[in-house]
Amino acid sequence: MRLYLELAKKSLQRQVAYRGATIAGFVTNLFFGALRAAILIAVFGTATSVAGYSIRDAITYTGITQALIAMTALWGWFDMIRSIKSGEVASDLSKPFDYYGFWLAQDIGRGVYQFATRGVTILIAFAAIFGTSFPATIEQWTLTGVGLLLALLLSFAWRFLVSTTAFWVTDAVGLARMAYFVMTFPSGFVVPVAFMPNWLQAICLATPFPSFINTPVDLYLGRATQKLGPLPACARPADELGGLPPSVG
Repeated sequence: MRLYLELAKKSLQRQVAYRGATIAGFVTNLFFGALRAAILIAVFGTATSVAGYSIRDAITYTGITQALIAMTALWGWFDMIRSIKSGEVASDLSKPFDYYGFWLAQDIGRGVYQFATRGVTILIAFAAIFGTSFPATIEQWTLTGVGLLLALLLSFAWRFLVSTTAFWVTDAVGLARMAYFVMTFPSGFVVPVAFMPNWLQAICLATPFPSFINTPVDLYLGRATQKLGPLPACARPADELGGLPPSVG
């Protein structure tokens, strides 16, 4: 465990060295986020809500999706592919650690830094410029945190799986770019999954991709918890159902 903590720490420190890239990424994400928000405002027009999203929720959705680009490495992560292509993988596989955990620890360090810098600053900027929604309860904040962590873990699992193609193909970078591009739409980055036709929603929800973007945002907005509704009787505490049933003799 100590090894993986150190790997995450070193990865985070490595990201700190590229402050210029962080600032450039923030400016780029904010600019295109503002364009997306302006388009959404025009789409809403005089409507008060679309698919259950208010205009404020939709703008918040746009801001959070922009904030998650770097954390989830939405459109590119090629470190593992490069290590395989260069032959460094032979050394990695001969060392006494879990290969998946080796890369996961580094990605967690990278993702935490990217969200803490580019992600949080984008959210603050969106709140200042457009006015955004905020979780109303501690439960929402907690679920949002859990959702963000799972989004990072799931997105890494997908990127790791795509990167393993470098063991068999010569141009894994091109294949990876195609894979990352294809999952952009079903992840809910372009538009919320709820905006899509029912048949297309079903296709998207049959994949893990909405968990990268759409689910964390819905948790933040409280939409995911609303969809759950009240617990079924079999899952409620006994005291809510009038006490425990009498024992059977």
